[in-house]
Amino acid sequence: MPARTASVFFGVADVLTGGLVALGVFAGLPARWWPVDVGACLLAMLDVAAGVALLAGVRWAPRLVTVACAVALALGLVTVTLAAITASWLSGVYGPVGRGGALILGLVAALVLPYAVALPLAQLVWLRPRAGEDRA
Repeated sequence: MPARTASVFFGVADVLTGGLVALGVFAGLPARWWPVDVGACLLAMLDVAAGVALLAGVRWAPRLVTVACAVALALGLVTVTLAAITASWLSGVYGPVGRGGALILGLVAALVLPYAVALPLAQLVWLRPRAGEDRA
């Protein structure tokens, strides 16, 4: 099991991230759309489960965290990419009016980056096998 201090830090970060994803999507979005709801539900459940596993110190926590990070990274990169493409389209097609929508999508991308891209990347780097270490 990796270092306990880092496990506690990442465990708390994962639980908070899962809560923020659930709150942001299910309380913050005014309309329901099943692709967003399914992705957010999956990501929130995986993040909370990975955080609890890290905090509990179970033996299989690194594997669950790796799966949660892979899903978060994939969904985060897709979200940021689609937000950037949509923002550029809105700004280009609708001119000054579209810039307001582009600004909102830029803010969404800026909020998604730390939790769904940077945090999973940091955890994957933290969990990577080191030279001479046996990962059974």
